Amino acid sequence: MDTQSTASVALVVHLTGEYCTLKESSAVDGAARLINAAMTLRTLDGEAELFVRKYVPIRRDNGCTLVVIHGAGEHGGRYGHFIEQVVHAGWTVIAGDLRGHGRSGGVPTHLDRFEQYLEDLDLIWSHFQLHPQTTAVFAHSMGGLVAIRFAQTRKERMAALALSAPLLGLRVRVKMLKRAVGKLCSVVRPTTRFRTEVKMSHITRNDEVLDNRELDPWIQRSVTAGWFFQVQQAVTAAHLEAVNFDVPLLFLQGDADEVVNHEMANDWLEQIASTDCTKRIMPEHFHEIINEPGWERTTQEILKWFHPRMTPATPSRRAA
Repeated sequence: MDTQSTASVALVVHLTGEYCTLKESSAVDGAARLINAAMTLRTLDGEAELFVRKYVPIRRDNGCTLVVIHGAGEHGGRYGHFIEQVVHAGWTVIAGDLRGHGRSGGVPTHLDRFEQYLEDLDLIWSHFQLHPQTTAVFAHSMGGLVAIRFAQTRKERMAALALSAPLLGLRVRVKMLKRAVGKLCSVVRPTTRFRTEVKMSHITRNDEVLDNRELDPWIQRSVTAGWFFQVQQAVTAAHLEAVNFDVPLLFLQGDADEVVNHEMANDWLEQIASTDCTKRIMPEHFHEIINEPGWERTTQEILKWFHPRMTPATPSRRAA
């Protein structure tokens, strides 16, 4: 597959608190213990440039790669604290911003087709030459839906998948009038924007994370009508094609999550073909599981679960 990319720029990651700030540098900071290369990739349809971060361990490379897929309205840069622990365990990590999110191009939080997200993942897999046996995915919320549809429609792309509160149905109620107007707009003017109904207080119990999110210039607080109904169609497809999901799965769900629908997620889990499925209910956890108290322990549990399901790569087969 032919891909186009701009020249990558070497960056050192300096981690401060729970988030990482990127500082340009020509040298490796030994204290950081990881290197980040940021680049842009032109999407296959030519409509956007994807901003992609690649983190490489300076020491103890285990030959495996984790692809991180963020949720709606946010971006891969919010996962710095999680990525730090993963890279320190020897993993290479790839964390891009979905089109229309973060630093990626495209109309903010808009889609013509949900398949565009999957095609963008095709591009990432091709560009970094990711191998199924050495590649795992961690995906959160709407990113979880993207990962599910990717696994259902692209066979044997990953060795294992960890889902954090995946969007398989909404618990947040959208008013009937707003939904009806949105449905009309999705046909006649799909880029019409609507503010999301998700309350920030339902995302996490961590006040520092909420404060950082409020100040984050890359956060989107509205979505287009076209985006909303494309996502709803993808949710329906994920359920209808549940039997096509046959990937080792770690399913993480907070029992205090007021954003996604737990019952619809359980229905989906009962129908999937995967026989290697671990479900973990997180007591008192809100929606963003890796921003909740005890996230360090949760991260280590995820890595421990991944370990026996991965086949370490030889040097010639590691992500480019």
